[in-house]
Amino acid sequence: MSQITVSSSSITFDETKYKETSEKELTISNEYLNAVDVVLRFFNPDFSVADSAITIAGRSNEKVKVLFTPRHNINYNSELVVVTNSKTGSVAIDLKGKGKYDSYYASTFNLFEEDLKNELKSVISKNYVNLGYNGARDAMYGSIDNKSGKVECVYTGRTATFNSRSGANSNSFNCEHTWPQSLFSQREPERADIHHLFPTDVNANGRRSNYRFGVVTGSTSWSEGGSKLGGSIFEPRDEHKGDVARAMFYFAIRYQNYSSFLTNQESVLRQWSISTPPTQQSLDRNNAIFARQKNRNPFVDYPEYLERITSISSTSKATPQSSIRLSASSINLSKIEYATAFDYQLVITNDGNQKILFTSVSNTNSNVSVPTTAFELSPGESHILEISINPTKASITDEITIRSSNITLKVPLFVAGYSSVQNVGNHTFTSTYRNGQLIIKGANGYSVYVCDASGRQVFFDEIQSDFTEINIPSLQGGVYFVQAIGRDATSFVRKVFIP
Repeated sequence: MSQITVSSSSITFDETKYKETSEKELTISNEYLNAVDVVLRFFNPDFSVADSAITIAGRSNEKVKVLFTPRHNINYNSELVVVTNSKTGSVAIDLKGKGKYDSYYASTFNLFEEDLKNELKSVISKNYVNLGYNGARDAMYGSIDNKSGKVECVYTGRTATFNSRSGANSNSFNCEHTWPQSLFSQREPERADIHHLFPTDVNANGRRSNYRFGVVTGSTSWSEGGSKLGGSIFEPRDEHKGDVARAMFYFAIRYQNYSSFLTNQESVLRQWSISTPPTQQSLDRNNAIFARQKNRNPFVDYPEYLERITSISSTSKATPQSSIRLSASSINLSKIEYATAFDYQLVITNDGNQKILFTSVSNTNSNVSVPTTAFELSPGESHILEISINPTKASITDEITIRSSNITLKVPLFVAGYSSVQNVGNHTFTSTYRNGQLIIKGANGYSVYVCDASGRQVFFDEIQSDFTEINIPSLQGGVYFVQAIGRDATSFVRKVFIP
């Protein structure tokens, strides 16, 4: 019998909105008297628990709230592995959930790569209203980018008081096309699409010109307010980097990668989108533009879309990833009852995006046996490898080899067949039960195991004195067997009746 059991082998969450949290209760039970350390390991960050490391006392359980906080509108399929330090190994729990975005993006559910790009283009092109270049600037200067009468340059931070195109001109402000309009020949509606237009200081706008965005590492030919130009690369101030990135991604999805302008910038822009997430001001601006243009920038609403699109500037295809996680990279078991066979569970989890066929499992030590049947593991799934161990020797050394066509996993195994205590006590060994106490005499230096009538181990300890009292009031009444094993393999068994 496994030392650790769980109330369910699978957990399915109800449909949950973006960044809201659903929870399910999981009960983890310790069937033995000995306490066990447990680590709860997740492979998707959208699943979690409050405390991933717990200790469960003997013959008790812990109720754990498993949390689901989706960042994507997809079907989730992942695993929770309950990793233990017990001789029976670990347990896997299948996790499923469904994330939900705003209804505007409902048609993008569970889409990835080119399919997602194409659907996003359809969503943000539908019902689009072209205000024209003059109308776009009127909306920007008059309300969208006007805060209490002031308009701020996104590159330098300089502010001026105005609310019209003429006011912008008189204050040396103009309209920056994040995707330079010279690269799309000032076409409409590209030229008037406010999602990539921002108010700028005339000089800063001229300095930016049509240079690509990036990190300036050498000498600068111009800098102001945190923005700088150097080596034909323009670096916006930190506050605006994320907005630049999301505007560029929007434009390429909505229209196209004109002049391959995005190609050499996409990597750094992805970094900026992560390091400078949308602020409340960015969200408010997206809402204000939607009120006029009737379309939104999806990368402002849900920056996580980028995680499902490998490339925006070219054909997007997920990079194949073969990633396998083991519940234990090595198996090292001590204090194991001599000559009593048991099964150890090694959990193998596919954490990549490719289905993997494991063709063979093998080992070399005759005291250890493994299932040799081939098995297939889909992304987000786990497989439990049952390793049978028969500790008839003082120690067992082995190596489990698990092979697929492109992955070879080697798991060292070491088992101490019985106690490692150096000094062997005398052989006058007695055990009695009284008032919730198991009283052991004459077992100094021995490993003591307590099993019920079915042979299930309920307690283990290494005895360090000639008189030991073990508190076990939670045991049900019945016949139990107390076995003492010494380093020289001497073994003594006493029967105890618990009323």
